[in-house]
Order: sequence, then structure tokens, then C-alpha cells
Amino acid sequence: MIQAVLEGKSLGYEYTEDILTSTVFCTVKYLRPEMILIPFIESSFLYNEERTTLWEKLNSEGIELRCYREVEYIFWTWNENYGEPDLILIFRDHAHGFDDLLLLVEAKFKSGKSGTEENDQLVRYFEAINNDIENFTDASVSCFKGRKGYIIYLTEAEAYSDILATTKIIQSRYNEIKENVFHLRWHQLYKTIEKMDPFYSSFEKIIAYDLMKYMEKLGLRDFSGVSLPGKSLDSVFSLPYPIFYNDGNNTTENKTYFDQLNDSNIFKEKNIFYRGNQHE
Repeated sequence: MIQAVLEGKSLGYEYTEDILTSTVFCTVKYLRPEMILIPFIESSFLYNEERTTLWEKLNSEGIELRCYREVEYIFWTWNENYGEPDLILIFRDHAHGFDDLLLLVEAKFKSGKSGTEENDQLVRYFEAINNDIENFTDASVSCFKGRKGYIIYLTEAEAYSDILATTKIIQSRYNEIKENVFHLRWHQLYKTIEKMDPFYSSFEKIIAYDLMKYMEKLGLRDFSGVSLPGKSLDSVFSLPYPIFYNDGNNTTENKTYFDQLNDSNIFKEKNIFYRGNQHE
């Protein structure tokens, strides 16, 4: 799928949530978990005052993801009472014999939760893995006996309102539960790949770099500034007519390029609006 997207052959399907989720995580699963998956999901955080990360939360409970030797990816397993979460990750075979760990990932791209208030999607999935896990269709999930309860809500934009609403409902039903819904942005994946780059094998670099190109194509990379190869900012801003920079003085030398252009009057016969005129 990645090459189809990069070469413009994907017909826009890359912008659907399921295709994005499967493309990313089915690619990540071929790399060592400690190279992308674990640092990526560990950067998810709670919307509490401390912005506690998943790594910090698990570490405080004596759980170290990097000590698990096996990770199973389970996509879209169905629960007859609560629905179908996008991805369940099961961590097994801990180096020190600790219990297996189950993490649920619900991924969104351009949309919000499917169901709110009494039908809140994330609340349903929380109750599915905590109260009704035996009714999942996938045997790895339905027979799971280890630690569980954490949800990662993976989105393009901020999700404070969505997560706050979910957390309030969960806390109203389960007094002993505090925060357990973590937020993670797709953009963090690009940062994770960059951060881990020195540790990749030559084979892993091929996969990781293709994944970075894919994320760039979908706009899932935070703006990191404009590079000016071979030129310092001082030299660019010292040009006779800089493009955008103006230090506030009204001398000719400090005017921008656009200030040097002749005025031009543009006439219009009627108002034109995006996607058509005002009468459509």
C-alpha cells in the first residue's frame, strides 16, 4: 500500500482510517518492537496536570514493555456486545516472568468517536476488555488472562474533549479507576522514527524511511520550519528586499519584496465563493 500511495495509485483510499491503521501497524510489526512500536505508543499521554506518559504510568506499576519478547497484533476483533476496536496489542513472554499485557488502540483520522455519552465508543471498549473479554471472536483476546485496562486513543488532532468525556463516564461507573485513556497523535510516529534512526539495521532503515515518506504524503508530520541549505538566516535577511522579513523600520532597505511591486486594481463582477458562487 505504501508504494501505491507514494506513486499516486491508491485512489485516495489511504485517507480512510482502516487503511491508514493497517498500513502503518502492519509495516511496524516487521520491525523490532523496541525500534518503533514501543517508543511510539509509550509517548501517549494522559490529559492530567502532569501529562503523564504511558511509559511513566507503566513504569510506576513495574511494567517495562521492552522486557516482553513477543507482541501480537490483532486487528478488528469483534465483541458481540460492545463492538470492534481497531487494534489490540498483546505483549507476552516477559523476561522476568511478569504477566502478559493487553493494550487497546482505537485509531481515528479525520473523524471523532463513533458514539458518545451513553454510547461512548471508548467506554464500550473499556467495558469490553474488562468485563466481557471472553466474548471477543479472536481466541488470543477472549482467552487473555494478563493485565489490561489501558486504552490508547490515536488521532490526527488533539482529543481533550473526547477523552475527558470518556474518562468522566468511566470514573462515574468505576470509582477505583482514575485516568486510563491515553492520547497519541499520528504525527508522533514520524518523530519516533527520526529519534530511533541511529539504531536501525540497514534492512530496518528501508522500511522506516518508506513509512516516513508515507506519513509525509498524508500530512502526518508536524511542521518543523523552512530549511535554507547553505545560507544562514543573517545572510537571507540581509538581502536588499527580503521576501517576508521586515524589522519595522520604514527605510527602503528594510522593505520586503512585495513592497516593491506596483499597485494593481483587480475588479470583480460578482462575489465568488469556494465550491461555487453565492447562488448555488
